[in-house]
Amino acid sequence: MREHDPSRRTILRRGAAALAATTALAGCAGGDAATETGNFDGEVVEVGPDGRNVFSPGTNDPLRVDAGTSVRWVWRSANHNIAVRGQPADANWGGEPDIHHTDHTHEHTFEVPGEYHYVCEPHEGMGMVADLVVE
Repeated sequence: MREHDPSRRTILRRGAAALAATTALAGCAGGDAATETGNFDGEVVEVGPDGRNVFSPGTNDPLRVDAGTSVRWVWRSANHNIAVRGQPADANWGGEPDIHHTDHTHEHTFEVPGEYHYVCEPHEGMGMVADLVVE
């Protein structure tokens, strides 16, 4: 055997190490709910869960939070955004106007009490609208 030819054992060991590294990096890419919410101390809204055009919570019942609460939106399906249609005069929430796809997240801490109304522009006509009340 030539010196630069690796043995079968060396090849298998390198392959296993590469697989382990790839698996570890894949875990860093996000996408599972535990990673998205595990270290998050706030409320979570799912955007388009199960392919439905809703914000959950928010579409059927307003999400109610105390002032100072952070909210994280997690995209569960593709082609959604958050367009703010109404908020208190002193608020400065810009939403997430660009269209994003599965596993994208957006966070905002709500300091100003009042009612916030937002929509997904591509699906507004299908009822993808939501309300959030900060108390």
